[in-house]
Amino acid sequence: MIQKTIASAISVEGIGAHSGMKSRINILPASKDSGIVFIRTDADRDNSIAANFANVSETTLCTRLSNKSGVSVSMVEHILAALYGFQISNAIIEVNEEEIPILDGSSDIFAREIASVGTVAQSKKRKCLKILKNVKIGEEDRWSSLSPADHLILNLSCDFSKKGLRTTPFSYDLFQDDFATEIAPARTFGFFEDVEYLRKNNLALGSSLENTIVFDANGNALNDGGLRFDDEPIRHKMLDLIGDLSLSEYMIIGQYDGFCSGHKLNNMLLHALFNSPQSYTLE
Repeated sequence: MIQKTIASAISVEGIGAHSGMKSRINILPASKDSGIVFIRTDADRDNSIAANFANVSETTLCTRLSNKSGVSVSMVEHILAALYGFQISNAIIEVNEEEIPILDGSSDIFAREIASVGTVAQSKKRKCLKILKNVKIGEEDRWSSLSPADHLILNLSCDFSKKGLRTTPFSYDLFQDDFATEIAPARTFGFFEDVEYLRKNNLALGSSLENTIVFDANGNALNDGGLRFDDEPIRHKMLDLIGDLSLSEYMIIGQYDGFCSGHKLNNMLLHALFNSPQSYTLE
């Protein structure tokens, strides 16, 4: 597998789902071995934040990255999922606010922009992280694991039955399935009963029916046009998972299995993996 970057710059703007602040991002080509790096262009001090699991500082409702100077960027999972889905290993992401814009609540706009400019193969092999032994964390009602496999296979299930939603498991093969059509369009979601709590705690200030699927107490989507997929919630959870796993900084060769996992467990799993050197090899 060869390292890749985007062929030319991409610019996108919108509001932050939680801050409600308007922001603009520029995704720029980067040289080989650069990795994915966020640059806070509005910060007057150390403004570079590597997209690495060790830099995760918050996992409540989204993934936030912070550097040693305390400069941070949140809601990184959707853009990271798009880059990982297109197997892009090197890119610079400039952002002029603390939160990546939510756009339509999915990775669809990022995926379309990447597809429109294309990618460039770089003259160096991309290192892969091959799982050698099982690693598992969590409890009976919420867990995640990695085990050996020939390529990256992701199996995810969630119990949405109490919310009136489908609970069908979902699987995704990074090398055989199409991220742009099967995962990228799946939007973030929430429940009408939680709106008052979120607003009182200064969360979801930029969220609306334009960028979030909102379900009522019976599991019906309140958005015009309904769902993009019958199982859109689990597909979006898969999108988040892909973005979070990309923080390993390697292409993972192995099988992921998870039940009711989220940003916190995804990050804990990567910590457990890298704390167990006998469980993986880099090649």
